[in-house]
Order: sequence, then structure tokens, then C-alpha cells
Amino acid sequence: MNSDKPVLLVVDDTPTSVDLLQAILRDDFQIKVATNGDRAVAVAQKEPRPAIILLDVMMPGVDGYEACRRLKENPDTALIPVIFITAKSEVEDEQKGLSLGAVDYITKPFNPELVKARVEAQFSHYQETLALAEQVEDLHARLARAFTEFTTERLAAIIGAGEGDSVEFKSTMRWNLHADRSDKKIENGCLKTVAGYLNADGGVLLVGVADDGEVIGLGKDHFQTEDKMLLHWVNLIKAHLGAEFLRCIRSMVHDLGGQRVLVVECLPGTSPVFLNRDNQESFFVRMSNTTQDLKPSEVLAYVDEHFR
Repeated sequence: MNSDKPVLLVVDDTPTSVDLLQAILRDDFQIKVATNGDRAVAVAQKEPRPAIILLDVMMPGVDGYEACRRLKENPDTALIPVIFITAKSEVEDEQKGLSLGAVDYITKPFNPELVKARVEAQFSHYQETLALAEQVEDLHARLARAFTEFTTERLAAIIGAGEGDSVEFKSTMRWNLHADRSDKKIENGCLKTVAGYLNADGGVLLVGVADDGEVIGLGKDHFQTEDKMLLHWVNLIKAHLGAEFLRCIRSMVHDLGGQRVLVVECLPGTSPVFLNRDNQESFFVRMSNTTQDLKPSEVLAYVDEHFR
């Protein structure tokens, strides 16, 4: 038996069915056998775990339905695809099996080629699911490591170095002091900068810092509390950039020289982000100390180069 092959668990108390399934699938899988539901659950929890389970319904003791329920309730075995292979052919039986989390339901007597094809299809899908889950886990871990730990000293150093490709100052996020009212253009400016960072190499936006680096704080932004300001900011991102990009953005208020400053750190996005506001869709990138709006023809070339 080749231990490099993926494990397939056959759960059936009928020797002829077990022998036939082994003959069909042993070239592609390492076959393990259990003759009842209790044993099936125990075997599935041991390493190496099965990559797929073929499960009969009618067995002594714990039947296939109960075994499937237990497998799907256990986080260690929940993702393993279960295919029922059974003589129970009523529609209600199939519905019950699928409702318990099975991915397929094959009735006896079965066609060997059909069984092989359906097992291979579900195994392929399972491999894709595992790969995707691993990618998601890796992305979350990478993002958790990538965000900066901002101290007062680090922020002071960033401000002291001045604006650049990956640093931009905004004196305010919301309130136009000259007109004494809220101004969407100011919010748009902040969103443009964030979109530009996401579409490029990331960066830091500091709100409450004047262009010359003077820390003036957020007191003029006319929010009742900092929590309401952060909620407003997050809602702007969701509405006009997309909620999926929040994982690449960390926003916090930091005390700096007695003033409160909004620090928005952006990691490079994993897909293109467009700013949608006032019935317009724009694509911004960070280039040469500025945030630039690309033309449609430029967007295609940029996306092809940076996201494919």
C-alpha cells in the first residue's frame, strides 16, 4: 500500500461492497475500512485523516446519518467530504443525507465508473477548499504581522521626515474651517489617498497634521466623540472603497504632543480598489509624492502589471 496516496475511508458492514469499492479506488487512494458509525468517527479523527469518506447508512449500532452528523460537528473532520453510498433510494433519504452535510448521495447498486468519477470530483474540490483555507489563514497571519506598532516616538519621526511617497498629512478629515461646515471634498481627499496606497505599496495617512508637519489635532472636526469619528471613517471606507479592503486598513487615534491624531495605515491591496462617490468611479495610485487619478486606458495597464 502506497502511503503517499490520500486516504479514503470506506464505511460499510457489507464485505462485497467494501471489496468492490476497494477494487475501484485503490489505484488512487489508500483505503481504510470501518464497519460501523462509531468506528468511522474514530478512524476519521486519527492521522493521517481521510481526504474523503464513503458512508453507508444502514449499519449496526450508530448508522451513517448519525456518523455524518458527528463528523460535521467536529472541527477536525468537518471539512472532509462525505459521500453516502447506500441502498436507501427514497428522495427523503437523500435529502436527509445532504442536509447533514454530505456532498453527494449514490444509491446501490452503483456504477463503478460513476463512483470513481464522483469521488475524484469531490476529492479535487476538497483539495481546492484546503488550498483556499490555507491561503486565507496565511493572509490573515501576514496582515497581522505587517501592521506597524506606532509609538509616540515613531510617529514624531515620521512627521519630522515630512510627506513622501508613503506618508501624507491632512489637517482635517471632515470640517472646512473657512466655510464652517462639513465638506465632502475633504473626506474625498482622505479616501483618494487611502485608495492610492491600496493600489500601490501601502502608506500612512495622518489626519490632524498640517502640511508643514505642525500637529494641530482633530478638535476642529466637530465629531462628538472619537468613536463616532472612527465609525464615520469606517463607514466611508465601506461605502466608497469596499468593505473587503478593511482588512488592509488599520485606523486609530493616537495622542501626540497633547493633540489627538488619526493614524490610518494601509497595506498594499490584494485586488484593485476603485473610489465610488457622487456617481463616479475613479482609480487612484500613489506616484511621486502625489495621489494620481489614472485614465481608463492607464488603469488596464496598471492592473495588469500590479495585480496579475
